[in-house]
Amino acid sequence: MSTKSHSTANGLIFAWHIRDHSMMRLVLALVLLMAAMSAFFFIFRIVHPVAQRLPVTPLHVISLDPNNPAELALIHRAQDRSFALLSDADSAVSVESPLLAFHPSFDGHEIKLRELEPAPTAIHQPRLFTAAADVLPPVSRRAVDSVAAPPAAKLLAILSPSLEQRAPASLELNDIKLTQPTRVQFRVAIGSAGQVITALPLSSVEDAEVMRQLHAAVVALRFTPSELHRFDWGEISFRWEGGDTP
Repeated sequence: MSTKSHSTANGLIFAWHIRDHSMMRLVLALVLLMAAMSAFFFIFRIVHPVAQRLPVTPLHVISLDPNNPAELALIHRAQDRSFALLSDADSAVSVESPLLAFHPSFDGHEIKLRELEPAPTAIHQPRLFTAAADVLPPVSRRAVDSVAAPPAAKLLAILSPSLEQRAPASLELNDIKLTQPTRVQFRVAIGSAGQVITALPLSSVEDAEVMRQLHAAVVALRFTPSELHRFDWGEISFRWEGGDTP
């Protein structure tokens, strides 16, 4: 096994003879940065304005003696110019002018209790209505023209065009006293077997018993079976035939 020798000029593996000057560059950059910041602080420094002091004049209080004629004359001159300057002797003198005297608005007022108002007298009014009285006028019962169907007349069911193809063999309804046949109409649903599944009254008369008989007669009708449609909807009305219609 052969070994390959590394040829170097001075026999060293690392380059110890090359010096790194990066530290000197960092120190130089730091010095330049500090100099620049110092220059900025000097250029953009904050200068506060100096407030000027106002000249202050000292105040002297001079006490004047009324016993001295010269000072008394000075006091009189000051009183002539300002009537508000009063001495202790003048303040003790009572004001004789009624215009300058102060009288409050409550002077001589005496506090008293307010008199109670008398209770209002109760007014008894006659009662026009009582709980048992009937306040509504009597209402007469609405007269209904009850016209009986003649024996010879027959009550027939009239089918809408959608149900004529499946009309039952007999449309005659017996033992039903319907006085107003044109006002009654049913909405029916016919099944595939010909039975009446649903019968909804669209209009009715006031006699509930007649409406129950009509509903039972409509439900009892049997139509022609049909396999084409599952449900057939239509209307059924009524009329009298075979005599004088009521």
